Amino acid sequence: MSNKLYWKIFIGFWATTIVMILGTFAVVHETNDHHEKQLATAKSSPSNAAKMLSYTVRHAINKNLEELVQGFEDTPEGAMQNLYIIGANNQDILNRPLPKGFASFVSGLSIEHPFDQMKIENRNVCGRYLILPDGNHLRFVAALSPEQTTIFWQLFFKNYWPVFLVAILISGSLCYLMAIYVTRPLQALKRATRRIADGDLSVRIKPEIQGRSADIADLGDDFDHMVERLQQSMDEQKRLIKDVSHELRSPLMRLQFALGLAQQRSNGSVDAELERIKNAADYLNNIISDILSLPISENESWTLNDTVDLKALLETLLDSYHTQAKSSGLTLNLNCLQEALAPTHGNTLVGVFENLITNALRYSHTNTSIDIEVKREANTFIVQVCDHGPGLDEKQLEAIFKPFYRTDEARDRSSGGYGLGLAIAQRTVALHGGKVVASNNPEGGLCVSVHLPCGALS
Repeated sequence: MSNKLYWKIFIGFWATTIVMILGTFAVVHETNDHHEKQLATAKSSPSNAAKMLSYTVRHAINKNLEELVQGFEDTPEGAMQNLYIIGANNQDILNRPLPKGFASFVSGLSIEHPFDQMKIENRNVCGRYLILPDGNHLRFVAALSPEQTTIFWQLFFKNYWPVFLVAILISGSLCYLMAIYVTRPLQALKRATRRIADGDLSVRIKPEIQGRSADIADLGDDFDHMVERLQQSMDEQKRLIKDVSHELRSPLMRLQFALGLAQQRSNGSVDAELERIKNAADYLNNIISDILSLPISENESWTLNDTVDLKALLETLLDSYHTQAKSSGLTLNLNCLQEALAPTHGNTLVGVFENLITNALRYSHTNTSIDIEVKREANTFIVQVCDHGPGLDEKQLEAIFKPFYRTDEARDRSSGGYGLGLAIAQRTVALHGGKVVASNNPEGGLCVSVHLPCGALS
């Protein structure tokens, strides 16, 4: 129950209910004109003293003298200093002296004349004669100046606070249950979407929201239907991958077989060229295997069953690209640690760095350099490949890792490739527990940094 939506609904419902309760009491308090009918001598709208007297009499009319005294002793002093209850001995029941001018006013209250109102020393004074159930005769007198407007509110809340408390507790309980009822389908939907994001397409929410309203039930049906379609699409994708695997491997195997025959019949005249073709075919076969072995969902992972020395790997790759770089007027620079052992899965990292170096060769300006640096920060190796080409707009630095993404300017279709290389490289590095980050080279060009965990396998 710690989610924000639940608390928003619960507090919203409860606050609305409390405001309605308080508003109802306030309206009743302000519009109750019972005292106007009781005060027969009033010739204008009742004063605050009249209101105060009305509330006092209303709550005293069913009490005996002992209960009345106890109740007034518990009443806030600020309210009682404006209220007097006179007994049969013409004395205040709380033994307080009567203000000047009150004696004659009190003596005028009787069974024949039970109500009266007048002004004494700038104070509105109202009085009422009342006989309690136990037979005691009392005279109630309230006196307030025109600016005293909060006294009767003190009495009002003193008398009604138990009602407020009960109403608020009951409304809070009902709002709590209502919030649970409203948010439960949303919580089920939230949990389901998270499981789908983790690759679990077996989740269904209809069983959790059965018995709900038609709209919510329809939402559950639509959601489950969407997941079923998504699962079918994923199954079709897996079948397509298997079919593509067969179609790719079959001509590749024929090519490797033909290469073997050509090497036997070449008599050594073109062995170097055939060996290069064979190496390329073998590498292509490995790349196909690695791509097909990529886990489809994010929650799947690889077993890192090998260790690679990044220095040796990069030196070998740079040696193979030396001729191509020289023909383009480019210099390949490597600044590496003496030993950089990283856990890996097969030869998958070869394709990652080959893609980065190939891109750097393709987009670097003539007579510049490609700088490759391997450094260590804590338990992470950082391999940075920087070219001196056109670079990228800041908004495209993350987008280039999306499958089939191509920029409009430097990386267009004529430059070769289909926008898959960096996407595969990022996925491969992520499965190694690392990440790939692109940034613009301060000296001009693009820098791609590969972060890989350190350490050889035990």
